[in-house]
Amino acid sequence: MVVAFRYPSLIVWAPRNSGNNGGTNNLPPVLFHQVHGDNIRISRDGVVARRAESFCKGVTFTNRPIKISEKVYVKFLDVSNNWSGVIRFGFTCNDPSNLRHALPKYACPDLTNKAGYWAKALAERFCERDTVLFYYVTHAGDVHFGINGEEKGIFFSGVETRGQLWAMIDVYGNSTAIELLDARHQLNNSRRSLPVSSGDVSPDVDRLIMPSMAALSIQSSPRIEDVSEQVPPPPRFQQPGAHFSPLPFHRTRGRNVRLSNDRCIASRIDTEFCQGYVFTARPVQLGERIVIQILATEPMYLGALALGLTSCDPSTLQSCDLPDDSDLLLDRPEYWVVSKDVANCPQRGDELAFCITHAGEVQMSKNGGPPSVLMHVDQSLTLWAFLDVYGSTQKIRVLGSSIIEPPRPVCSSPAPVVPSSSRALRVSLPEPGRCAEVVQLGNGVGGGTVLVVNLPPPSTPAPTPALAPAPTSSATLLSTYSHTYIEPVSQSYSTLDSPGMREWAETSVSAPAGSECSICYERTIDSVLYMCGHMCMCYDCAVQQWRGKGGGHCPLCRAVIRDVIRTYKS
Repeated sequence: MVVAFRYPSLIVWAPRNSGNNGGTNNLPPVLFHQVHGDNIRISRDGVVARRAESFCKGVTFTNRPIKISEKVYVKFLDVSNNWSGVIRFGFTCNDPSNLRHALPKYACPDLTNKAGYWAKALAERFCERDTVLFYYVTHAGDVHFGINGEEKGIFFSGVETRGQLWAMIDVYGNSTAIELLDARHQLNNSRRSLPVSSGDVSPDVDRLIMPSMAALSIQSSPRIEDVSEQVPPPPRFQQPGAHFSPLPFHRTRGRNVRLSNDRCIASRIDTEFCQGYVFTARPVQLGERIVIQILATEPMYLGALALGLTSCDPSTLQSCDLPDDSDLLLDRPEYWVVSKDVANCPQRGDELAFCITHAGEVQMSKNGGPPSVLMHVDQSLTLWAFLDVYGSTQKIRVLGSSIIEPPRPVCSSPAPVVPSSSRALRVSLPEPGRCAEVVQLGNGVGGGTVLVVNLPPPSTPAPTPALAPAPTSSATLLSTYSHTYIEPVSQSYSTLDSPGMREWAETSVSAPAGSECSICYERTIDSVLYMCGHMCMCYDCAVQQWRGKGGGHCPLCRAVIRDVIRTYKS
C-alpha cells in the first residue's frame, strides 16, 4: 500500500512497507539492551544511555537485531571536553543476552579482537551536541554512515551478514550521553497522526512536511577525481623567482586518497587515516628537488606523512597491492625504501623539500631550513618517489620540482673526453698541500659516470726525462658494455716509480700480489666491480657474474653489478 501526500506541484511518496529500507516501517523502535557496560545508565524508556563516570565501560547494544540496510540513528545529547576520543560503533552477531557477565572496558579493541564483533571509532570532529549520526550495513558487509542526514560513505567493511546482527555502540571518551531515535520519525513517512482530507493537505501536514523539505538538498555523488578545494596558501619559504617544473601525481593511488583534476593535490578521506599512497608520475632524477606543501591536517591521528622510493613502476600496481602499513612494502620483491613521520607536527602551509643527491642521500628540508639526511638509497636504479598521506596529514599539494646542479670534481688537470656510454676510472693527483679523498663520484662529459681515485702526493717527485713529454696527472680506464678498451698513456703512471707511491697503489688500487680469482682460483684478479668497487675476480669470471651466472650481484657484498672494469698492472 502506498500513501501520497499531495501538495501544489509536489508529491511525497511514503511506502508503508519498503523492502529497500529493510522493512523499517513495521519494526518496533530500536531501544538499548538491558545488558550494557558497568558505567552506563539507561533512561527514558530505553532510548537514552548515559555514562555515569570515567571514560570507559560504556558498551551498549540494541534490544533487537538490526535488518540489512536498516538505519540506526544516534543523537549526541551530552559531549564532554575532559577526555579524548568519542563513540565507537558497529555490529555484533553475538546475542547480547549471553554477555551479561563478560563485557570488557572497551569495544575497540577488546571486543573487535574477538570473532563476531565489528566496530570502529568515529572522528572526534563529528561529535557535537545535538548532532545526529546514522549508520547501516549492506548485504556486502559494508557499514555506511552519515551525519545530520548527509551520507559520508563507507565507514568500514567485512561484516558477516548471513546471520542476525545487533547494533553495538561504545559510549566512550567525550561522548557521555546518546539517544536512539526512531527511524520512522527520521524518514517522515508515518501518517498515523496526520489527518488527510480531500484536496490540499491540512495545516498539520504543512507544518511537519515543509521544514523537512526545506532541509533537503540534492547532491550528486562526487567523482573520485573531484576534490573540493579551498584556495591553497601561496609558497612562503621558496627563494624569490624560484621556477618549478610541473610534477603531478601518478594515477595509481591508495584507496582512501582522492586527486584533484590536475593531479597536483592529494586529499585523504576524512574518516580514514591510512591508504593515502600517491606516486610521482615519472621517475625522479638525481639532484631533483621536489617541494610538497601541507594543505590540511587532522590532529586526532598519530603519525604524519611517509616518504619512500621504489623501483616498481606505479602503473603495474593496483590499490589492493598497497598495504595499510607502509612498512609492509619492504616485503615486496621490488626495491622499496620508506621513512615514516617525515613531517613532524605538520601545520597548514608547511613546505617540505626532498632531494636525492648524486651520492645516494635522500635529503629533506622544512620551510626553507637546512637539509637533513633521511636515508640512503641505491642511486643507480630508476626510482619513483611516493608519499603516504596518513595520520595527521590530511591533504598535500606538490608545487613542482627543480634540478640542483651537482658539484664538479676537482682535478689537477682537465679530464680526457670519454664517450657518453662509458664509465671511467680516473686516477688523479691532488694539488700540493691538499688532503686527498680516495674515491669520488662525478659526471663525465656527455653524461657518463666517472669514478675518481685521488692518489696521495709522492714524497719525492719522480724524475722526468728531458726529451719526454710532461706527464699528465690522470689516467683513464674506460669500460663500456662491450669489450672495448682504451689503453692509457704510459707516462700517466710515471709517478708510481717512487717507493711510497708504489706501495700505496699496490695496497689501495690494485689487488694484492699473487692473489687468485675467488671464482675459478686459476687466474689472477684483474677487474673491479662497479659500483661497489670490490676486486675479487678475474675479468672473465667477473663478466659471467655480471651477466647473470651469479645473479648479477657481487659475491662479497651482494650489491648489483652495474659494470666490470678491467685493471692492468704497470
